[in-house]
Amino acid sequence: MLYLYNVGERVTYLFSLFKFITMKNKQILHIDMDGVVADFKNTEHNVNYPNHRGPGFFKNLPEIEGMKKAIAKLNEVYDVFFLTTAPWSSPIAWMEKREWIEDKFGDQFNKKLIMTHRKDLVYGDYLIDDRTANGAGEFKGEHIHFGTEKYQNWENVVDYLLN
Repeated sequence: MLYLYNVGERVTYLFSLFKFITMKNKQILHIDMDGVVADFKNTEHNVNYPNHRGPGFFKNLPEIEGMKKAIAKLNEVYDVFFLTTAPWSSPIAWMEKREWIEDKFGDQFNKKLIMTHRKDLVYGDYLIDDRTANGAGEFKGEHIHFGTEKYQNWENVVDYLLN
């Protein structure tokens, strides 16, 4: 039997239990970073950082237009995680990607960043990704291929996932 001795413990426990139950009822949506939320192909940025694995490259990538507003809407309905790959030969890229999420979203997505070279091994209902590499094409849920004719931008993605 679980004993909670003060009101604070009870409230914390109930809040955690409520959050656990409600999150389990949401479908899981994974969102890639490069080319989906961070503008990896930005010409000006690439000129300023000719070595794509050098310090500052990933941390200073500009945002893709409309992504913050779209993710805010999707986060109300889905359990959102960021699912990305970083160059194996560049440990700083792994750190900078986490810092990028924190810079753009604060602690809203704290501990909701997954880095892997095998996206097909990650459980989820949807994956928004601009490529099929690193297991995205074999993802077990639905791959929403960002940047294609059907999903050209965030507005198209939100329309599909919320309607």
